[in-house]
Amino acid sequence: SSKRSMRYWRNVGLSFATPKEAKEGNYVDKKCPFTGNVSIRGKILKGMVISTKMKRTIIIRRNYLHYIKKFNRFEKRHSNMAVHCSPCFEPKEG
Repeated sequence: SSKRSMRYWRNVGLSFATPKEAKEGNYVDKKCPFTGNVSIRGKILKGMVISTKMKRTIIIRRNYLHYIKKFNRFEKRHSNMAVHCSPCFEPKEG
């Protein structure tokens, strides 16, 4: 049997399970929270994937409601955000 070196991975906490690809894959990504040198801090953001055309970066769309005091109603707004996506995830658009 071939002797393989142990792959470094960690549990990032916050009830996130470490993906199987992070444990068994062979990618190197210093910005991956499971195998790299970054810690998760601040808010956890959710959004819909708009674009996956860049390498290790995706564009997500975050929808939210903005209140208009004069009309006592909400209007729909959105913001696009470029976020790093670790190679252990394979997001699809939509």
